Amino acid sequence: MTLPRLRDNLKFEIVEQDKEKFFVLIDPEGYAMQPLAFPLDLMPLIQYLNEEHTIDDLNCSFMTKSGEPAQMESIIELVHFLDQNCYLDTPRFQEVKEGLDEYINSDVRPSVCAGNSFSNDAEELKVELDEILSATNGESIPGDAKAIALPHIDFRIGKGAHSCYAKGYEAIKETDADLFVVFGTAHYGNTDNFMFTRKNFVTPLGVAETDQEFLDKLLLKQPGLITFDDITHRYEHSIEFQILLLQHVFAGRKFKVLPILTGSLNAFFHGTENPEKDEIYSKVIDSINEIIEEDRRKVVFLASGDLAHIGKKFEDPFDAAPELNRLKKDDKLLIDSLAECNHNEFYRSVASINDKNKICGLGPIYAMLSVSKPKSGKFLHYHQWNEIETRSAVSFASFAYYD
Repeated sequence: MTLPRLRDNLKFEIVEQDKEKFFVLIDPEGYAMQPLAFPLDLMPLIQYLNEEHTIDDLNCSFMTKSGEPAQMESIIELVHFLDQNCYLDTPRFQEVKEGLDEYINSDVRPSVCAGNSFSNDAEELKVELDEILSATNGESIPGDAKAIALPHIDFRIGKGAHSCYAKGYEAIKETDADLFVVFGTAHYGNTDNFMFTRKNFVTPLGVAETDQEFLDKLLLKQPGLITFDDITHRYEHSIEFQILLLQHVFAGRKFKVLPILTGSLNAFFHGTENPEKDEIYSKVIDSINEIIEEDRRKVVFLASGDLAHIGKKFEDPFDAAPELNRLKKDDKLLIDSLAECNHNEFYRSVASINDKNKICGLGPIYAMLSVSKPKSGKFLHYHQWNEIETRSAVSFASFAYYD
């Protein structure tokens, strides 16, 4: 059996975390969904795939070097894992490459969640979304918010998620905005603090147009500082969920969107006091506001991000269930700062414990509050989803912000 080769033009990097070294396999061309990290002792084995070898060749080689036979079952699993993630030159990779090349040359970003997280049939989907958005529990929420923070947790987990979404969209039901600026978590890439796309978003409910004129003006204001990253947007669900809900809530209304994925803020933890102190970060935020003011745009800002991710599924050494009460206390600190519109305190609370709870909404929520500058906030809903099967949990919340 001939082993497939690693693709050309891949990069290897050595990183250290908690005094343990890893090597990271990186695809600069962007066909792989994400970098892969491996224990350092696997590096010779993976590099061995740079040239054509059979399993017998590999077995003999590593028998010679280590004195122990290679574990064929483990090697086959590793090869399969590399193939699934598009790091090997195989028919699967060629198929993915063709699809991604077609996407890059297209002016639309197709739905990646239709048929999974929600129905791909428009009429069935409308019924699903009506059910989700009815879960306000009868709470009276002022409908003229200028900004909302929402989760991007899968709709399918049920009522806890539905209440968060429903109350958030209830808070903007009266808006006459013609532009929705959506900040989302970038789960599959961090090429910059802000990652833009010109592509229009397609869902089963139709096409949501990205504001090209706004992007043109942003490029004129900050040439060299605006990063377009269509690949990072390709598989990301955090913005897609909000655009779908906007299409449903404001069906029949003409509006445009400005989809912005946010990179991790962890790089700021040991540097400047907060991200707004960074010159490049603040220039992008200020330029967005300047264009809105100059054009007198009617805008609503959205942040799409969950709170904590703990447990075995998220590489913690512990089960999530015994930690839920502790997590609720940690989340309460974040909720209090967000309800008070204090995004810098929110950031400091996460940074002070080195993001041990893995708050994936840090980037989009911080950016949304930084650009919208609300005068008052309203905490809407909080929920913990305990996934017993994986011994893991995700927490999330929603907020509304007003002038």
